[in-house]
Amino acid sequence: MNQEQLTSLIRQALLTVGGGLVTKGYLDDGSLQLCVGAVMAIGAAAWAIYTRRNAGLVASAATVPSVETITTTSEHLATTVTSPKVVSAR
Repeated sequence: MNQEQLTSLIRQALLTVGGGLVTKGYLDDGSLQLCVGAVMAIGAAAWAIYTRRNAGLVASAATVPSVETITTTSEHLATTVTSPKVVSAR
């Protein structure tokens, strides 16, 4: 499952649950849209921060076919990223 499919699934689940809350009278339509939008925005921000951490950037770079080796001075980073392309300089 890719990121687009996952975000669509989460959005639809939120709308389904929210639709039930609107039907029962706990929320109105405007509040539902506001809540779903807020959850999706917070989720997108959290995902962006997570993928842009050092290990995430190195792992992403290691998937590029033209990259042969990534040498890092951090032993921890070299062991965190599970790719044979990432090695420690130490």
